[in-house]
Amino acid sequence: MKKILLVVVIAVMSLTASAQIYVGGEIGAWRNYNANTTNVSILPEIGYTLSDNLAIGTVIGWQYQYNNGVKWNALEVAPYLRYTFLKADKVNVFVDGGFGFHTGKIKGFDAANAWSVGLKPGVAVNLTDKLSFVTHVGFLGWRKSDAGAQAFGRDGFGLSLDGNNLTFGVYYNF
Repeated sequence: MKKILLVVVIAVMSLTASAQIYVGGEIGAWRNYNANTTNVSILPEIGYTLSDNLAIGTVIGWQYQYNNGVKWNALEVAPYLRYTFLKADKVNVFVDGGFGFHTGKIKGFDAANAWSVGLKPGVAVNLTDKLSFVTHVGFLGWRKSDAGAQAFGRDGFGLSLDGNNLTFGVYYNF
């Protein structure tokens, strides 16, 4: 038993020897005066680099929407597995595979939930050894939401590469 435990400890140590933690995320605010809508999001992210090409992470954040007097507050949790398939000098091209869960409450109504499962391609530009600018472009997968919870966009399955699925963030690598 001691030998098995020792082998497991050595395996974990060798796996995490090259690992590093990164933190970052996305923040956003948008006000449309003509439509009387406001959107605010704070989506911090934490991840753990397992190897040169593989990382795990999660987004845990808050979103607020106001639309003509209707207020929506929501919590989002979106764990993922990131595979980097191309590294060219300071630019990394990757894909995040994961799922998202979004739950929120519209004032005066029951809570509503939304789910997504799929792939999000992205590009990271390494500004320094510690600082990266990251963008996700699009979504390929499945989305479903309760009535009123359009957190991840339209329900169904498909590929979306429009500007509504373009996000930007900054990461700090420890």
